[in-house]
Amino acid sequence: MDAIHVKIWGGKVGNRPICVVMAVTVDGTRGILGIWAGDGREGAKYWLYVFIELKNRPRTSNNACRCV
Repeated sequence: MDAIHVKIWGGKVGNRPICVVMAVTVDGTRGILGIWAGDGREGAKYWLYVFIELKNRPRTSNNACRCV
């Protein structure tokens, strides 16, 4: 889970965070779970929105998220 700030045109140029959530499976393969373009802030409410969206997705296997 990380975000990078980029300049995006949306009527005017502004810095917006692009948030990426990646997963690593047990056998070591990597995959991108999602990419979100934020509204200019990268606060706790925005990350809560991202995590709730991930939680509400249908599960195909036992998934877990661990932050270190």
